[in-house]
Amino acid sequence: MASIYTRRLFYVVKMEVQVMSQKNSFIQVNGGNEYLVLSRKQGTTRIKIDDILYFEKELRIIHVYTEDDIYSFYGSFKELKKMIDKRFCRCHNSFIVNLNKTVHLERYEIHLVNGAVLSVSQRRYSHTKKSFLRHLC
Repeated sequence: MASIYTRRLFYVVKMEVQVMSQKNSFIQVNGGNEYLVLSRKQGTTRIKIDDILYFEKELRIIHVYTEDDIYSFYGSFKELKKMIDKRFCRCHNSFIVNLNKTVHLERYEIHLVNGAVLSVSQRRYSHTKKSFLRHLC
C-alpha cells in the first residue's frame, strides 16, 4: 500500500513542477522597452519584444524567432496570448506573428521583413487580414 501513495504523491509533485515551469515566462517593462523573459534550465533569457518576428508552436515547445536567433521554451499559446499585445496575431494554429515585422499579406501567406513566409490558415485568414489592415492605419 505504501507504494501506491508514494506514486500518487510523486504525480502531484510532478504536476506542480510542470505548472510552475510554464509560468516562468513573463513580460518585463524596463525604461519604455518591453522584454519577454524566459526562465529555462539553461538560465534566464531576456528578449526585446520589438525584436521578435514570430512564435512557432511545436507540440508543447514554443520557438521564438528573432532576426538573430531562435529561443525555445515549454508553454502554450493560450498562456502566451495573455502576455502579448495586439501587435501580435495568431495567423495559424502553429504561428503567432508580429505585425510590426510583416511586409505583405496574400491569400494564405504572410511575408516578413527577413524574407520568411508563414502560412495563414483558412480559418484564421479573415481575422489575420483585419488585424493586418488595422495595424497599417
